[in-house]
Amino acid sequence: MATVPHEIKKIFQSQKDRLRNADEPHMMRPKQDRKPLKGIARSLYLNRYAKLSKAEKLASSGFVGKETTPAKKEKKDEK
Repeated sequence: MATVPHEIKKIFQSQKDRLRNADEPHMMRPKQDRKPLKGIARSLYLNRYAKLSKAEKLASSGFVGKETTPAKKEKKDEK
């Protein structure tokens, strides 16, 4: 049975690996000419919605909506 500290360490190691892979893909094996992920592709990969090899293609395909901020509501002066 795995201990709780070991499981927590494993989770943080996985997150650390994902950040390194997204920011510095040249450090991975096998060596591939891959650029660091940015924007939606990075978000998809870090949130585990897409694999590293598919994140950029999925983000640029238009299938995933662009990140938008909610529109600010304009307050009308009522008299």
